[in-house]
Amino acid sequence: MARLSLLALLATIAMAGASGVLASSDAAQALEAADVDEAGNVMQYINSVFGDEDDDDYSEEELARRDLMRRGKHHHKHSRKTKGKQHFTIGTDDSDQLWDDAVKITWYASNDLKNPQCGNGGGKWQPENSSHIGAVVKGWDNGPQCGDFVKLCNKKADNKCVKVRVIDKCAGCKKGHVDLTKSAFKKLAPSGTLNEGVVENLQMYKTYKPNPWDIALFGPKLLQALNN
Repeated sequence: MARLSLLALLATIAMAGASGVLASSDAAQALEAADVDEAGNVMQYINSVFGDEDDDDYSEEELARRDLMRRGKHHHKHSRKTKGKQHFTIGTDDSDQLWDDAVKITWYASNDLKNPQCGNGGGKWQPENSSHIGAVVKGWDNGPQCGDFVKLCNKKADNKCVKVRVIDKCAGCKKGHVDLTKSAFKKLAPSGTLNEGVVENLQMYKTYKPNPWDIALFGPKLLQALNN
């Protein structure tokens, strides 16, 4: 029955859009309410706990805490073998749309990641160095806003691309600058390390939200907690 209801909703959206009755923003809101992705597939949420499993920048304390969390009980579906690797790709997808072709990236870490300005689900989640999130300047006209997903690609690093979610504001940034977590930055740096500090002339694309959605990588769906 749930599948039939979803198909009926999508059919209604399609017919209304074709007739011009339903605005594109209304269609997007309807899809969001149905909790499906842009292709109409039901969203899946996982929590890998450790985010980017390729990241090797964990302290002993973080490693111990992650091990404890893996053995504990959680409220979300978990996977020891996260599907997050699909977000670390070579090149772009046909659905990606170029947003800016000269973006600069830097990185920030640890305590500076805590309590992002866009929200963190009412304090139920905090970004880690192994998350894939970014911060941008407030008021970037026609740029990414809170909650947006972007794909960043570096042609000088074998055209590696990383999907990140904007969840914070960067006071020291200007337009065309994205401040990233360590793990996301290293994926895009030619050296594969933090040594560059700054990498310029990356391409930034508008991209679909991930499905499945790894909460450890991108945070909760709702950044701002709903008032009870």
